[in-house]
Amino acid sequence: MLKRLRTARVSVVLLIVALALIGLHALGVLGPVEGGLVRIISPLQYRVFSLGTAFNGWYQGLSVNSDLRTENSELATQVTELTIENAQLRTLISEHQALTLQLAFLERTGLRAVTAYAIGKNPEPNLQSIILNKGSADGLSIGAPLVVGDGIMVGKISMVALHSAEAILVNDSRSKVAVLIQNATESQGVVVGEHGLSMKVELIPQNELVKEHDAVVTSGLESGIARGLVVGTVSRVTTEPNGFFQTAQVSSLANLDALTVVSVLVNQ
Repeated sequence: MLKRLRTARVSVVLLIVALALIGLHALGVLGPVEGGLVRIISPLQYRVFSLGTAFNGWYQGLSVNSDLRTENSELATQVTELTIENAQLRTLISEHQALTLQLAFLERTGLRAVTAYAIGKNPEPNLQSIILNKGSADGLSIGAPLVVGDGIMVGKISMVALHSAEAILVNDSRSKVAVLIQNATESQGVVVGEHGLSMKVELIPQNELVKEHDAVVTSGLESGIARGLVVGTVSRVTTEPNGFFQTAQVSSLANLDALTVVSVLVNQ
């Protein structure tokens, strides 16, 4: 009971003091005291406020950075997906264009062919050959020529399995193709590969005029290879002093390092 009376008295006293302070503040009596307290407390208040502001900024920055990292990760994933889709579309477009040219050539010439895709390449640097996804079950046989574009010969089948085949490209050192140069005398010869770098026709008589940009085509003298397939064009002509023959360097009109789809001529 006494404890409650003391608590009530303290509450009444605090209330009276509070009302008195409010009244004195209203009358301006406490102005000097309040000013002194403000000067004493303000440095501490400033530090507390600054610390709170800094903490708030750090917390917001942490939240924003987390959101940015998440957004950047999502954007990076989208960029990767779009890059893959773009690459796939470009591949499909390139293959479609190649097939369109090949089919137009086959329709115009009446030649029969099997469309095949390159699924591998010989890893040895001195050997230029590719692996195709078609084989003897599809009508492929050794010696059958490969063409791309508008009748550009790029190689010949060298080995055949039931559902796959290997083809040696025309710039391989093992490749030999009977050709003629479309000049005034239709110089004939054999174009051979040079270690994957180029091709050449040797033993051309000196009295036959061969010029740069002359077309080099199959002569039709080789079994299974139609006449008139374009092997390339003459890029340079060299002669030996006091020699009887000249050599024509030949460049392919196709990118032999980027073959993806070819037409293999069959039953010629």
